[in-house]
Amino acid sequence: MALRAKLLRMVLAAVVLIGANAGCPKNVGNNKPGPDPDTNSGPDAKRGGAKMMYINKPETDSVSWPKLVRTKWKRLEISVPSVNNTLDCELRIDNTGADLNIDLFNSLGTQIQFSPGPAPNKLKKLAVQIEEFGTYFVRVQAAQPKDESDFTVICTWEEKVENVPVEPGKKPSRPKPSKPDQAPAKEETIEEKAEKGTEGRIIQFTREGDKAVLVIDKGSNAGVRTGTEGTVLAGKSGREPLAGGTFRVTKVLDDGKSVAESNVKSIGKNNRAVFFLK
Repeated sequence: MALRAKLLRMVLAAVVLIGANAGCPKNVGNNKPGPDPDTNSGPDAKRGGAKMMYINKPETDSVSWPKLVRTKWKRLEISVPSVNNTLDCELRIDNTGADLNIDLFNSLGTQIQFSPGPAPNKLKKLAVQIEEFGTYFVRVQAAQPKDESDFTVICTWEEKVENVPVEPGKKPSRPKPSKPDQAPAKEETIEEKAEKGTEGRIIQFTREGDKAVLVIDKGSNAGVRTGTEGTVLAGKSGREPLAGGTFRVTKVLDDGKSVAESNVKSIGKNNRAVFFLK
């Protein structure tokens, strides 16, 4: 009798053990995410570090997902009326075996036009109606992990020419042609802007998702406005910009404080900032 009871207990224990194992999930593989495809990209991998490109002028660059340089952001300024208020952008892809995407965003970072799918002729076109003057952004990305290529992007904006009335008996004057050797005004570097900017102190640093939020001790009395740009400064003195530390003001709290957003991951012990006031 005792032997039978002992065998029954052993059978019950085995059943319980099998049921417990069946209920436990098995580790069938390594679910660690792959590397960030923009690990080796510079500041222009984020919208806050977008490089300036000029209307009606081609811009050449490159992206490479295999080299972890997937994304490039470009910044446009539109300040004059157009014939039909349409911004036309073209992306030409050098590598015939690669696919790149082109997308358009407004000054708030809202996507206003999406990239078309793969193009057999490696030429992608976008057109979008622009209702307001201001800053617009172009993002070019490698579409798949195998894609890499040089590319050229151009955005055209046909400016409207105002008709000036001519006095009776007076011949209309022809506009003087621009000199062929006249180069466009050189854009200021971030270092040059920092030298001329207004310095402030970062009194609070927090993170909200993938954004850094900075509270800075400069407000409306210093001329800071929503949309004002600037950068975090490195070190305790001098005007050296912190790598990736550019920011844009999202809210002016009062006369002496404002809130800005940045893509910088950390500012460390750096608590100085400079505003690029116009």
